[in-house]
Amino acid sequence: MRSQAQLLAAFSILLDKTNRTTNESIVFLDSFEDLLRRQASLYSGFENLLKSQWYNLDCGQQKIFLDSFEDLLHREVRLYARFNSSLEQIWPSLPLEEKVKLLASFEDLLRRQADLFKSFEELYMMSQGGLTVEKAANRSCICRPGDAVEYSFMVKNWYNQTIKNVSIVDDHLGLIVENVTLGPYEERTFYKIAHLEGTTCNTARAYGEGPCGEMLFDESNTVCVTLCHISGNNSASLVVGRQIAFSSGSDPPVAFNNLEIRKSQTVEAIKQNNNQSIWLGYQKAASISNPKSGSESSNNRRIVANQG
Repeated sequence: MRSQAQLLAAFSILLDKTNRTTNESIVFLDSFEDLLRRQASLYSGFENLLKSQWYNLDCGQQKIFLDSFEDLLHREVRLYARFNSSLEQIWPSLPLEEKVKLLASFEDLLRRQADLFKSFEELYMMSQGGLTVEKAANRSCICRPGDAVEYSFMVKNWYNQTIKNVSIVDDHLGLIVENVTLGPYEERTFYKIAHLEGTTCNTARAYGEGPCGEMLFDESNTVCVTLCHISGNNSASLVVGRQIAFSSGSDPPVAFNNLEIRKSQTVEAIKQNNNQSIWLGYQKAASISNPKSGSESSNNRRIVANQG
């Protein structure tokens, strides 16, 4: 396959050096595209063969074949670049239908190439990148210093063989777990509760020993928990006659605010409407009294508004 790639490169060089008409260029480009498509099929077959025998190879053989597959993909990229260059040379003179045809063909080649890159990534994970760690938190915001946050750490073994001595270390929380063994394709999640004093961003690292004795390492995504100073509408006042009572509270989102206002008023020979209400967040409490004119009235009122 490597020799075939060299022959295709030589063909593309001769193609660029040859004087040809537009129709001849179309024929040669069609032929070049067909050769590239056949090459992609061969590479795909080689990749399938590698995967079927991968775990029958020792670690040294896996590295040799992975490097070889990577070299083949590099050669393929250069050939596609040559095909693109040849296409650009005659592009202005091509009929519209030929442009559409060649673009569709080139797009298909790129899709095949992307599939091969994906396969290479999977082989790499099976041999070199067999341990991964992901981190998450059960909340992105804390209301006040000292609030509890639960972090989760998920480690996964991508091998079909066992990984030993797996440990997770967080750059703020320290050691999360150690001496864990993960079976083939196994994933496990571990939890840690921390009381944070302010905004915190941290990452975790996973370490392990691979099936060939190699040391494995992965770093997680960064997780941030923010100290949110958020105040709701937790203040209100009550006016009775010429007297005012005022109560307020300010707590971030997860809080229960109990607000109570009491006032007493005695009215003599005055007709007065003492209808009052108090709002707290989305809740309303009201007290109504209306003493008769010319009489003596004593109005005791108590307004309580609770907010969760």
